[in-house]
Amino acid sequence: MEDPHLAIARYLRERREAAGLTRVALSARAGISPALIQKIEQGSRTPTLEALTALFDALDVPALFRDHLVSLSLADRYGSPAADIPSDIPTADLVLLNSISYPASLQMYTTYDVVATNSAWNRYFPGLDTSTTLLEWMLLDPRSREVMLDWDKQVHLCVYGFRVMSPGVVPKERIDRLFAACAVAEEWERFWTTEPDVPSHLDRPVQRFRHPETGAAVAMTMQVHDSIVPRREWSLVTFCPLLDGSVRDAANQ
Repeated sequence: MEDPHLAIARYLRERREAAGLTRVALSARAGISPALIQKIEQGSRTPTLEALTALFDALDVPALFRDHLVSLSLADRYGSPAADIPSDIPTADLVLLNSISYPASLQMYTTYDVVATNSAWNRYFPGLDTSTTLLEWMLLDPRSREVMLDWDKQVHLCVYGFRVMSPGVVPKERIDRLFAACAVAEEWERFWTTEPDVPSHLDRPVQRFRHPETGAAVAMTMQVHDSIVPRREWSLVTFCPLLDGSVRDAANQ
């Protein structure tokens, strides 16, 4: 497993460079000396929570990544090995999943492994089941381009999320295997090496899909639910349609 502090250092450096800021310019925004920023970006100095917060504010880091990186900064104190993909799902979890009328699945983050799906999910996302991961399906299954009406934007966001959030959490061998599988897609290099145009959209996850029966555009909100009691290695991912007339607005987000 990669040192989590190196993953944080790399993200902060890439975020600063993507913003076109020198360390001196970032120093003026964040109130942190250029020398300290250099040490943080090199991984030789572990940033305090106060320093992280100042850098997040100065670099306009989306809330999703803020939460992840703060947790990652504590991983060496409270860390545990990455969970394996479960072979058995408790019956109660499956009953809950299948009680949801809209598309829903159980997924492992940050590798997007699908561990269970309901019938609505199977209708909306053919082929996106326990035999694959979300990344592989989006990039390698032609049906994803028919289903996802904003394919380029949404896949770019997911690849970016995987690149930022997996190091320090997922074993490098697992990251390398997923990278190799997805790298055959012609868009992979662009998605992997660039930030999405508006990464803050990760905090407003509205997506558009093609209705499996009518073919009409359906705007849906994505929600990711983590289980506290009982604790689970996976998350419940659900999609809920927006109110009528919201498809056009969602397309412009």
